[in-house]
Amino acid sequence: MSEKSVGGQEAFVLPFAFGKAAWEISMIVSISMAKMLQIALQSTETALTKYIELTEQEIKRGQRRETVKVE
Repeated sequence: MSEKSVGGQEAFVLPFAFGKAAWEISMIVSISMAKMLQIALQSTETALTKYIELTEQEIKRGQRRETVKVE
């Protein structure tokens, strides 16, 4: 009889254990995806900042060239 009650308890607890494991895995995946998105956004921001900086430098060079040509 004790074997049946133990088996019954395992059958009762098993779905909860699987549910908890699935929940934890989904949370880990969600956090990993959020971190990847954060890194991608930071990379995009860095690239955009560098692009703006280089564009401003190019504009300044162009203005200097025009000034030299006028003189």
